[in-house]
Amino acid sequence: MGGRGWLGMWRCRRMANGYSHKGHNFERLSFQVLGACIDVQRQLGRHCMEVDYQRALELALPKRALQIEREVEIPIAYDGVVVTKRRVDFVVSDDTGELLLETKARTAILPEDVEQCLLYLRQGGYRLCLLVNFGEKPLGVRRLVHSSS
Repeated sequence: MGGRGWLGMWRCRRMANGYSHKGHNFERLSFQVLGACIDVQRQLGRHCMEVDYQRALELALPKRALQIEREVEIPIAYDGVVVTKRRVDFVVSDDTGELLLETKARTAILPEDVEQCLLYLRQGGYRLCLLVNFGEKPLGVRRLVHSSS
């Protein structure tokens, strides 16, 4: 089987078809966003500040025919009352849908980074968030999916 075994081959086929191993359809949008992130890391390296990667993504994402919104407010509500607001780095969209993109520039993705993204998904009503860490080699990526159930 070429070193990956049957499970690795199955996962590669499933992702090639646009689906995760759990059956979520991530479509072309997430692959375009990740391609832009990889290009940015390839050109800037791993030792820039988070804001540097964000500025580069402001250029890289539209080159792939993606629409972006920066620093989008996510209202955080308790019992229907907004108690605070947070800002997600990017909302990225194309003709197939939209996703959240949260960027980091540290040695590893931390549990609180994941929790931050899950909060954005739940409170903002979004389905998919890509948490991308430019400080890791290769690029650190977590796909977080919010199901409404």
